[in-house]
Amino acid sequence: MQIQEHYEVIPEAPAPAAPPPVTGSVHTAVPAPTPKPHSRLGQLTLSLSVLAIGTLGIVDLAGVDVPVSAYFAVPLAVIGFGLLAGAWFGRARWMIVIGVVLSVVLGIAAAAEGLGSVSEDSVTWRPDTLAQLNPTYKIDAGNAVLDLSTVEMTEGDKAVDVNVGVGNLTIIVAPNVDVRAEVTVNIGNADVFGTHWAGAGQSTRTITDDGADGPSDGQLAIHATVGVGNLEVRR
Repeated sequence: MQIQEHYEVIPEAPAPAAPPPVTGSVHTAVPAPTPKPHSRLGQLTLSLSVLAIGTLGIVDLAGVDVPVSAYFAVPLAVIGFGLLAGAWFGRARWMIVIGVVLSVVLGIAAAAEGLGSVSEDSVTWRPDTLAQLNPTYKIDAGNAVLDLSTVEMTEGDKAVDVNVGVGNLTIIVAPNVDVRAEVTVNIGNADVFGTHWAGAGQSTRTITDDGADGPSDGQLAIHATVGVGNLEVRR
């Protein structure tokens, strides 16, 4: 008797399908960096600097003689403390630019104040009559005096330009002459018939003074400019 063996063929499971090809570039999402908290140190330092300048202006208007260099030295000191504090608290590196600018201007202002020790009569122009008055007087550096104390207005209106690059300028006019003074001091002090102002980058100011006898027929127009230094117009 023969024994027949039967084998059952089991079909193989189908192979898993390959994933579809990836086309294009693959971008991995990178989380955005967390923004650093904004530092208020710079704003606080700038506010304190403006407050210090305003305080100096009030003291100056009160009659205390405040040098021009103080208007730059004080805010520079405040910014210096602000930068020092920035090493531990906050970030305000942009104040370095302001500090550099203030340092340069402070050096110019201090140099202008140093000129005050130079003799005020280093250059003196003294015309005796209106006919001798030149239309222009100018020096690049030094101290100058334009003495018009004996010049009376006998020929109608007259104009004169006076320019000092770096130094001090003093203009003296006769007691009764009508004067219209247009004054520009880029960096320094100005005192025109008792009106005083100081600072840097000042605009041109016009002061009119008719003297002790009031308005008259002729007027002397003075155009005075000082680049760095001090300017005074008086009788």
